Amino acid sequence: MVTPERRTRADVVAAGVIAVVVALVAAVVWWTSDARATVSRPAATPVPTLEPAESVPTSLREVWTAPSPRTTAPLVVAGAVVTGDGSTVQGRDPGTGDPLWSYARDLQLCGVTWVYNDAVAVYPDVRGCGQVSTVDAQTGMRGPSRTSYADKKVTLSGDGTTVLSAGDTRLEMWRSDMVRMLSYGALDAPLNPGKPASPLCRFTSVAGSSSAVSLLEACPNEPYLRLTLLRPSDEEDTPELKYVPQKGVVDGSGARVVAVSDTMTALYVPTPKPRLDIVDETGATIDSTVVTSAPSPQATVSRAGDLITWWTGDAVMVFSSSNFQYRYTVDAVGADAPVGPAAIMAGKLLVPVTTGYDVFDPATGKGERHIPLRRPAATGPVVPAVAGSTVLEQRGGELVALSGG
Repeated sequence: MVTPERRTRADVVAAGVIAVVVALVAAVVWWTSDARATVSRPAATPVPTLEPAESVPTSLREVWTAPSPRTTAPLVVAGAVVTGDGSTVQGRDPGTGDPLWSYARDLQLCGVTWVYNDAVAVYPDVRGCGQVSTVDAQTGMRGPSRTSYADKKVTLSGDGTTVLSAGDTRLEMWRSDMVRMLSYGALDAPLNPGKPASPLCRFTSVAGSSSAVSLLEACPNEPYLRLTLLRPSDEEDTPELKYVPQKGVVDGSGARVVAVSDTMTALYVPTPKPRLDIVDETGATIDSTVVTSAPSPQATVSRAGDLITWWTGDAVMVFSSSNFQYRYTVDAVGADAPVGPAAIMAGKLLVPVTTGYDVFDPATGKGERHIPLRRPAATGPVVPAVAGSTVLEQRGGELVALSGG
């Protein structure tokens, strides 16, 4: 019979030392982890689903405001109004503005957007604005996350099914589970075998849909901008791409990608005359619409039902969302001018104007009535959205909720 091994004093000491080291390592990992630096307060009960408004109100009044400098438009996600300020993302009650849930890190937000039922919060690290967390907007519970290489400043956008994050040198598109669908631009590693060197071009304007991204690039030793059309492929870092030179269109001219659908790009170019070109996936221009004056640097786009509305600075141009066919323009009437793009409420098109809102038939552009509202003089676009019977406005870094009568 084999004599069983006996533990010596040295064995006991060694085991104790190992246990202490493991505990210390675990403590260090926790102390430096994202989890320790995160404060998550889920909703006490699931956020109720919003009931759509049955009619457009005859009057509007301000009912609550909240700081939200990290959003560029009102975010209505799974019944909650999502705001981003400092390091904190909050889901709020649309009617009262009361916080229903919150999520915060020990870092200042780069930006907040949304996908499906999730709020998407982007934070910085040493590799740029690439620390990404999602929060279920109905419960406030954390969802999928990711870490990416990114520029130090990014612009976030989404159509509800994907998220586009774009900086000056790199862009990425993410699915709802935060898996990267497409990347383009500066590479994670300066030297990556089998891949070309990082492009030296600078992105001047970017927009995307769930299946395509279009951007204007300013490249060294090239006198004019080029339009680059991207589509996801089997490998996220080698998308299908096509370069479309923009002869005569120089950097700083105001040219920009206005909107992107599955196969079309709406591109504003200022020369030889200001116009909005519709470019298909082959790079061919299939239609153009004259723009009466150069758009403001703060010109802003919204999707209103099955329409794309583009606030140019003093007017709102309206297009079909599928093929960007031009429909009509909402111009200033006297001193009452549009101050932002449009939203849809109860089947009507609401356009924010200097003294309130003008209501239109979305199919024809025929004006129906005016809703008076006093607001401070706008220094940038007033971007509207609708949450049930509440009208929301993004005014710079502030979110404002309006209730009707």
